[in-house]
Parts: sequence; C-alpha cells; structure tokens
Amino acid sequence: MKRYTTLVLLIFPFLMQAQSTHLPLGNDAYHIMDRLEIKSGQLMPAHTVLKPFDRRDVAGFAIAMDTSAVDFSGKDQQDMRYIFRDNNDWLETITRSEWSAGKQFIDGDSVFYKPTLDVDEGVDKNYYEWSKKPIFKHFYRTPANLFELDKPHFNLKINPIIYFKYGQETNDTSFVYLNRRGFSLRASVDDVVWFHTNLYESQERFQQHATRRIEHDSLPAVPGAGFYKDFETGVWNTNGFDYLRGQGYIAARISKHVNVHFGHGRHFIGDGIRSLLLSDYSNDYFYLKLNTRVWKLHYQNLFAELTTQHRRGPDGIRPKKYIAAHHLSFNNILPNLNIGIYESVVFDRGNTFELQYLNPIIIYRTIEQALGSPDNVVTGLHFKYNFLKRFSLYGQFVFDEFKFGELLSGDGWWGNKNGWQMGLKYIDMLGIDHLDGQVEYNTVRPYTYTYESADANYSHYNQPLAHPLGANFSEVIGKLRYQPIQPLTFTARATYANFGTDTDSTNVGINIFADYRDRTTPEGSDSDEYGHKTGQGVGNTLLIGQFTASYQLRHNVYFDFDYIYRNRSSDDPALEYTRNYVGLSLRVNIAANTVDY
Repeated sequence: MKRYTTLVLLIFPFLMQAQSTHLPLGNDAYHIMDRLEIKSGQLMPAHTVLKPFDRRDVAGFAIAMDTSAVDFSGKDQQDMRYIFRDNNDWLETITRSEWSAGKQFIDGDSVFYKPTLDVDEGVDKNYYEWSKKPIFKHFYRTPANLFELDKPHFNLKINPIIYFKYGQETNDTSFVYLNRRGFSLRASVDDVVWFHTNLYESQERFQQHATRRIEHDSLPAVPGAGFYKDFETGVWNTNGFDYLRGQGYIAARISKHVNVHFGHGRHFIGDGIRSLLLSDYSNDYFYLKLNTRVWKLHYQNLFAELTTQHRRGPDGIRPKKYIAAHHLSFNNILPNLNIGIYESVVFDRGNTFELQYLNPIIIYRTIEQALGSPDNVVTGLHFKYNFLKRFSLYGQFVFDEFKFGELLSGDGWWGNKNGWQMGLKYIDMLGIDHLDGQVEYNTVRPYTYTYESADANYSHYNQPLAHPLGANFSEVIGKLRYQPIQPLTFTARATYANFGTDTDSTNVGINIFADYRDRTTPEGSDSDEYGHKTGQGVGNTLLIGQFTASYQLRHNVYFDFDYIYRNRSSDDPALEYTRNYVGLSLRVNIAANTVDY
C-alpha cells in the first residue's frame, strides 16, 4: 500500500482537471433529488445508488429540472432554490453590482441568473443569490456560506459545524446530550484542483442502548466514529464520550469521463434507508476512488485501508486490513430502470496492500482463488425502478458465500450466507404535495459477512460495513415525511426487527466478528452444517418509533424536536426494556444523528 500511495501522490498533479466536491451524507438534497427523479420521470445522469453525490451533479440536475417542461409545484421550486443556494459554486458567479442591476446571464440556451425577488413576483429562476444584509459586509454574503470567496482562479467556502442536543430518557437519571463544534471548508484552485475538509470535536452521552453497546461490548467503538475517550462533565453532572472526527479529500478529473477522489471519508451504496452492500454506519477510512461515467454506465473502483477488530487499550497503531471494491451500474436499460452489480474483497497482508487487487477491471473472485482463497469476497446486485411519476421500487441482494444446489435444497446449510432488501418510495401520497412515504424490508441470514479470522470479516473499526445489526435478522422500516411549509418538516419512522443473539457459549451467526468455524449446532439438528435459519438463537424483537419536527430557521440551521420509543422483547428477560426519549437540538450545517438500531 505504501508503494502504491507514493505512486498516486507522484502522478496526481499531472492527472488533474476540474472536478467536484461531495455533498455530505444526510443532506436534505438527497431527498430532494429522489423527488425530482421520481416526479420528472427522468434518472439523474449520476447514478443515485452511489453516495455521496458530487455537488456539480446535484446542481446540474436541479437546473435541468427547473428549466424543463415538468409542472413542478411551488414547494418543488423552493426545494430547487435550496439546491442552488447550497451548491452555488456550480452556478455562474455574478458580482454584487451586476446582481443589484438585475443583469441576466445565459448558460447555453436556457439557464438564467437573476436577482433575488419575492417568489410572488413571479421570479422562479433565482439561481445565484446574494444576501441583502451580509454580516459586517464579509460574512454570509450568500445565504449558505459564512465566508465565501469567488475569484477567477480561486473559490472558497467556509462554514461552521454546530450540533447541540439535550434530552431525557426514562429510567435514566442522567441526561442525553451532544456538544459538537467544528468547521467545513471546500475550495478550488484554477478550476483544476478541488478539495474539501471538515473537522469536529464531540462530547456526547448516548441513549442507554448505544451506551451499553459501547461500554459492555468486547469490541467497543462510538457508532459512526470509532476511537473515543471517556468524558465527565460537571455541567451536566454525568459522564459520556469524547471523540474527534475529520474528513478530507482532494478531487480531480483524469479525463472527460473519469475522475478520482483521494482522501478520508465514508461511502454508501444503495437507494434505501439501509444498505446490505456498503453503508456509512462505520468510521471514516482512508481511500482512493475512481469513477468512470460514459454513456449509460457508471463504474466505480474503491480501494481503502480499514482498521480490523481490536480491544480497547493504550494509544498505539491499530491493526489494519484492506478492501478493494468495484461497482458497475446501468441507467435506463429500460426507461427509469437502474441495475447494478457489486463485488468486494476484504483481506490482510500485514501492512502491505495485495497489488493484484489493484487491477481495476478484473473479477476479484478469480484473483482470490488464484492466491489460494485466503480472503473474503462479498458480491451483490441491486435495482431501482421509478414508475407512474409517483413511485420508486428498489432492492438489493448480497451474497457472501453460497452453493446453488444448497440454496435450492432448503436444508439451512450454514454457507448460504446471503441477504436481500426490498423497498418502495411513494411521493405526494394521496395527492398531498410533499407527503412522502417509504417502506423497506431487510433480511440477512446467519454468518453472513463473517470469516475465519478478524483479518477478513466485513467490518471496520469494530463496526459492520453494511447493516448495523450485523446478520441473523429480519427488519421492516416504515417512514413518513411531510413538509407543510418550506421551513417545517415532520418525520415519523417505525422499525420492527427480529433477530437471534448469542449466549456466552454459542455463536448463532449475528456476531460478524466471530469465527464461523465455531458456529453452534442448531436445535434439532445432528450437525452444525445444516438447520440454520434467520433469527436462530435467543429470540429478540425490537420496536422503535420515532417522531421528529424540524424547523429550518435559516439556510442549514435547524431546530429539532425528537420523541423516540424503544421496546425490546426477548427470550432472555434480562435483555428486555421499554424506554421513551424526548429531546431538543440545534444543528448548523450537519445532518441529524440518530442511533436507530
């Protein structure tokens, strides 16, 4: 890996042409893009299964929709105005004097740039927008950015990251809280180099189920972060966790259709709430990503350095492993249909990358077998179909290992390690503008994502790379989102999951960190080879209900009210509980964070 990294750093400057920074995961634009795609009957040229999106793609698609013949509602126009504000680095920059004079700009044949006027006055193409009253003349000159420079050869956006949360959970004498502060920065130089970084520090006390997982799990990590320190505050008279997170990358275009990102972050593959292929649940990681987009095809290569499972101890280098993954998707193979295939391999060679996996256009299984089959290959399929300009049907299938004959036999062979997802989105339900619903089903068989050793299971920094429940579960999620007015959003979400857990002496397949060779013989079976079924072990059901009211005070400044109900039933009475949580939060330039498992 060291040799390869050096090579990348040497050739990187010579490869660069203009490229875009990513849109942060969880940003409101992801839901807006879903609505625009479904309602217009057109798929984004950038395939939505691959997240995060590039800001250029988001702004470009919003402009295309705003200038199309589609009859979007006034709320849709306000959604697109949010996109234009948030991604104005991909709109033509105009000076303040030109803006005040009402000068119009034309990009191609259809895109106009006009001064900001009241929507009631009939102006619906307010793309580049200057603030009428900037703070001290230099701050918030545009609505989305604290500080912004737009020069001929240099573009810079700097914004604060703030997240304050305070709440109370039943049967808990201490408060739930979050104190997060940081900043984000994105910039370009000469329209050749684009880069982005964000950094924030957090002191947080989670709800009890997440705290228990962190403190009592043999492989502790803060959800979505990883490394942490214990924290105690006299202000709230309670303890919690202190952790630091940062993302940063540089982006460029190698050719007209090939671009590269090199940095530290997370990725998500899927169109649903969860992903069974690759999710953003675990910690950030070091990566090199290549995207090739030509015709209706999008091919992505991802090479990353991961942290293998480890126990908490003194400061020092954590053990490493690696992943190589590639994904190919096809847009409009039939109208409004996207399909794709995914393959990854997780492996360990000490501190050395397996150079054969750097081949960007080979099937990893062939290499893995040629090497002696020492590594863990995970493959998958997915699809998305938008129809009737109201619905989107999507799904995933993941295969860790299987034999076709065993799969059809129905004997519960342990090696049938697979899972699947099916979901449906419905926008403007019952004809009500911006009432959007979604239902999703996920199930993963026992021992999926596991391996013989920690060096190759499908995890990073003591957390799954796919679904947070690991394996051996079935789950149904329902979600309703209603936006009565542009600043106010109500969201209701319910999750019902069945899963089987281990005892001190069993391995029933939920723990992806356990060696699958130590699997437990199922009840009623004569061998540990057969009789395995989803949900085996100590039976558990989990019901989560959540209601959120969110008000956008100004661009990307939100005030949230949350109510969460959690109920866990179990064959083991010691695991049962019922809890209610009520909380308030203020967040700036960051998505809401809920540990929803």
